[in-house]
Amino acid sequence: MTFQGEKIAEVWFKPEGEPLAVRFRVPRSSFQIPGIGQRLTTGNLLKAVAIATDDVESWHPGAESHSVPDGPDPELTNPLPQPSDDESPLEILVRLRPPSQAVDQQVSSEPDAVSAEWHGLEALWKTVLGLEAAVDTMRMTMEGLRAELEASWRKTLAGDEKVYALAADVIQWNKAKSRAHYALPKASEFIHRATWAAGTPERKRLGEIFKNGVDTQTSLPPAEEVLQELEMLRKDRQVLSAKGAAVFQECKVIAADIQRALRTLQSNAASRASQKKGGMGAKGKSY
Repeated sequence: MTFQGEKIAEVWFKPEGEPLAVRFRVPRSSFQIPGIGQRLTTGNLLKAVAIATDDVESWHPGAESHSVPDGPDPELTNPLPQPSDDESPLEILVRLRPPSQAVDQQVSSEPDAVSAEWHGLEALWKTVLGLEAAVDTMRMTMEGLRAELEASWRKTLAGDEKVYALAADVIQWNKAKSRAHYALPKASEFIHRATWAAGTPERKRLGEIFKNGVDTQTSLPPAEEVLQELEMLRKDRQVLSAKGAAVFQECKVIAADIQRALRTLQSNAASRASQKKGGMGAKGKSY
């Protein structure tokens, strides 16, 4: 996980064999980044990987422990404690509620219970749709940023800029552009994955199941099977969303660095050109 091009945390899904847990590791140095200290909260870390705070059962920042029996814990929005010298980095283990609790029902053969179970699955499907909408929005934004970054990468200097540019400015500009060479494939990969995510057989099958609402259907597949597929789809969309946010931030920083280096180069080149032309004019007049 990055902020303005700097890594601020690492995240593991299903750590140490816990299928309903997420572990964050925040280096001590992240708390020293200007403007980031107060924003380092468990809630913001969960938001970055598209996990709702309503899904949290308990969370453990360092040696502390917090249980969340009814709804989100307001302390999730509090800044994380900065680790002491002998406790770096800070680790936060977040345990999520079991899927059976998320859809708020238990398996039963009674007709009313089955209906409630499927309504819970339908709600989970809408959560997946929301994640997919966010991913698609990120994809469209990424396409524009990729085009901007490609244009900056291919930019060449004009004639006067080549003649009067400072060598140090050119080196700095080329150095900034070289970073785009590694970032552009990441942007293209995310765009490709986001484009084809809705076309997988599993996604199409689930779309058909929930297309017309569960109340209107007389034949439905096993709820346990659908729940498993929905959970896998949700996790996949959460990971894709987090990946897209990280790549977008990286590309945005690189594009800004390239433009900044180019403006400095052009400004210095124009200044030198003006000085040299002014000097030649003055010398000619004196002669």
